[in-house]
Formats: sequence, C-alpha cells, structure tokens
Amino acid sequence: MANETTTSTLDDLTNASIVEAILIPALSEQPGLALKACREFSLIGRPSNVLKLPVETAWWGTPYDRGASVDTELDATQATALSNTAFSSSVATLTAAEYGVATALTDNVGEDSVLDGSTLLDTFMGRMLGALTLAMDDDYCALFASLSNTIGTTTADLTVAQMLAAQQGIRRRGANCDRLWYILDQQQVDDVQNALIATNAAAAVYALAADRIVNAQPGINNGLGDDRIPMTFSGYPVIATGMTDTANTAADVSGACIVPTSAYNDDRGSTTHAMVWKRLPRFETQRQAKSRATDLVMTARAGFAELQDGTGANIVTDAP
Repeated sequence: MANETTTSTLDDLTNASIVEAILIPALSEQPGLALKACREFSLIGRPSNVLKLPVETAWWGTPYDRGASVDTELDATQATALSNTAFSSSVATLTAAEYGVATALTDNVGEDSVLDGSTLLDTFMGRMLGALTLAMDDDYCALFASLSNTIGTTTADLTVAQMLAAQQGIRRRGANCDRLWYILDQQQVDDVQNALIATNAAAAVYALAADRIVNAQPGINNGLGDDRIPMTFSGYPVIATGMTDTANTAADVSGACIVPTSAYNDDRGSTTHAMVWKRLPRFETQRQAKSRATDLVMTARAGFAELQDGTGANIVTDAP
C-alpha cells in the first residue's frame, strides 16, 4: 500500500495527543504539622523579630520527687515570722526567620497553556504555600532533639514499652493537659506496629489487660489522608511524618511525644512548643516586561521554640 493519509500527512489538522486541563499533584509530605502543634504568638506590626515569653519557675517543689524539694519556708511555726519566698521566672525566646519561594512565569506559558491564567496562578500559589509550610514543619521537627528527656535506644527499634514510657514521663513531670501527640518518623511507626503484632509471652498471659492499657487502634484512613494518623496509641494520635531529623550520625531517627496546643493546655502552661508570626504568608506578582515574564513570590516570617521542656520527650530509635 502507498499514499495513505495519516497523522503525518495531515499533521496540521491533527494533534499527537489531547492535553487535559488539569495538573496532577506530586506526592508530598502533608504540610501544616507545626501550625497544629504549636501555641501561636504574633509580632506583626511590632518593632522586633524576637519575642520573649516569661516562663514561671516553680518555687513550691518539683513534680515526682516525693516532696523532697518542697521549700522549707512553707512550714510555719507559731509566733515565728515567715521567711520570704522569692518568685522567679525563666524565658523562652522566639526568633522569626524568613521563608521565601519565587518563580518566573513566562508570557508564553500563560498564553499557550490549557489552563487559563487565573487557574494557573491559583495552582502556583497553592503549591508555594504548601512548600513554605513544609519548610516551617522541618524547622519545627528539628526542635525535637533539644528536648532534654529522651526515650529509646540507639540502633534499636522503637518498642511498645518505650511508647508508654514517653507519656508516663510527661505525666510524672507534672503536665496538666487534655491532649497528647506522638509525632514519629515513618520507620518508628512501622516499628511499633510490628511490635504490636509480634508474639510476646507477657501479652499472651495478660492479653486483655495489656490491650486496654496500650489501646492501639488503626487510624480512620490508616495514615493515608491529610491527617497522617496511621494509628492511635493509648488513646492518643500517632502522626507519621518524613520531616523528622536523623541522630547519632544518621544511625537513628528522632521523633517525639509532645503536648500540642489547645485552650486547656495553653492555660495550664503545658503546651510543649510555640511559634511566632512576624509576617503571614504573602503572595505577590510583578510583571517583568523586558523578560516577558511575571515574577511570582511568596514569603513569610515565623519562628519556633521550646516552651515547656518537661511536657515533651525526644524519641530516638533505629533508622531504616
């Protein structure tokens, strides 16, 4: 056969493919962890990027020392003047750093794209906001290593007993809270799930009691949705993330058990971490005629710090 009429001979009339007017999102960590966990403060419109938060120092004793450190001046004797008790405080310092992302969108893209201009701008703006929020989450997760209370064994998998120890320590240190979160590396989540299904003599003997104490349940969507909660442990959500840092020259990963922000936790001084805004995320465009392009810029200024050390535990266990 010869002289067939094909898409090559009629290439001016036919397209090799049809491009659908969508942009399928890339796989990603889910942003917004820090915004949900931290107590928020604002420096917007105030003449500094550093905020100091006074934190009360207990003068009446230390939790779980069986009364050993209760000040002796609280013991009164008839007809004897009371001694003064000095009130004191420490300080948590929040310093706002700048985050930013920029891209140049050429005129040709806007003119030739199957997406109209407003849809294209909305898509870029959403992706930029997600990227900036992930950068903040990364800085937030870096705070886990500074928690002075550490659970876990280097180069060893996370265990059920260590999960319990993390929350038990927070209770013993005097936290008064209505919420608790585990924020774990993906490997740590896998480890504890594997530990829960492993054969164990103690669990076999005390099966019902152990089950009630551990109270492990699968998450609503097994951690595959926006909330990234594959399970709950002892009634508290376990959040899986890939934003945690490594430790011990990358031999381990570093998760945490923390008290997140809530009206109750903030009021009782139990919230583990805080964040401060100096500039909320701001999206701006600027036309560059010489380049035949439009600059798309999003920036923000925010900072993170530990607020109450005793209400958190750094969980350091074997890396994959």
